[in-house]
Amino acid sequence: MVVSGLLIKIPYWVCWQVLRIFGRLQGVVFYVESEHDYQIIEYILPHINKPYRIVARNRHVAEMLQQRGVEARIWPAFPTLLIMTRHAFHRFPINNMKKIGLMHGPFYFKRMIKPERYNAFDLYLFTSQHVVDQAAVHGVGCGVVGGYARIDAFKDSRVIVCSQQLKSESVFSDHKKILLFSATWDGSGQSAIDRWVDDLSELSVRYNILVSIHPLMSKSYKEKVEKNKHIRVVGQHELYAAMMIADVLVCDTSSIMAEFCVLDKPVITFKVDKGHRLTPEIQSMISDISVQIEKTDELDEAIERYLKQPDLKQENRKRWTSIMFDDLLISHGVKAAAVINTYIDNNDG
Repeated sequence: MVVSGLLIKIPYWVCWQVLRIFGRLQGVVFYVESEHDYQIIEYILPHINKPYRIVARNRHVAEMLQQRGVEARIWPAFPTLLIMTRHAFHRFPINNMKKIGLMHGPFYFKRMIKPERYNAFDLYLFTSQHVVDQAAVHGVGCGVVGGYARIDAFKDSRVIVCSQQLKSESVFSDHKKILLFSATWDGSGQSAIDRWVDDLSELSVRYNILVSIHPLMSKSYKEKVEKNKHIRVVGQHELYAAMMIADVLVCDTSSIMAEFCVLDKPVITFKVDKGHRLTPEIQSMISDISVQIEKTDELDEAIERYLKQPDLKQENRKRWTSIMFDDLLISHGVKAAAVINTYIDNNDG
């Protein structure tokens, strides 16, 4: 258990039990630890039938939500039913509290964590039947299909307007292709940001460059990216708009390529063959989805391959989209909410 969890376990347990005895528990609570967490639940919330509260990890997250017009209370919270995209059990150390988990990302671009972390939930919503079956093989017994509500953003008029505004900014030239660079957290051992971060200025001469920085990325890399005057750094709230206007994604092992499969757009990846959570199966999937390179010197040639063969990797993208998400014709927010609503109804949420 996290050290802070040991410190709060007894006082939290006492408060929760006292509130339970007096009928003062807070019902359904969505716990939000970061902006990314909110983006995962954003398209689920309108379809939840019962009253709920959004609880932020701290004041910073609560203020971020407030700026987006979202009312949130600050942890601690004492729910009867907890819904979260994290495995943050140390903040809610009550065994008989009902818990529903949501996937933090769209698919497994890292080795699955221990099944006990999933089985601590009463119900865990995976993105597709394939992922439920895969999790079951690893010993997860609480998995159900719940879709991935975040991809509903591609149909959101607000995101579409944001994408149009982003594309109209002066940093973009109409005659250049738009590349979206993204990298997973450098501390994961599976990031390739070191291979392109120093080349952004030179690349911006030939391409319009968008960069999405992982929230946990080391300060030194963030500073290198942000010092470039001829590129556009996109925040988490702009990421889906950036995907919509990008012609090509350039990344490493980041799960953002799953969303590019949804958009059926070209992906180029820097080949990564190390990382304790990187499996041969994941490497094979990334190779299927993308054209792989070792260094930025190979980027122009990879882009040219896509220009000469527009359907390059397209069948692979479609196949993996089906594996990861089952169906793109439905609202995944509605799908996830239906599962949650049924659980609440059956358990007197």
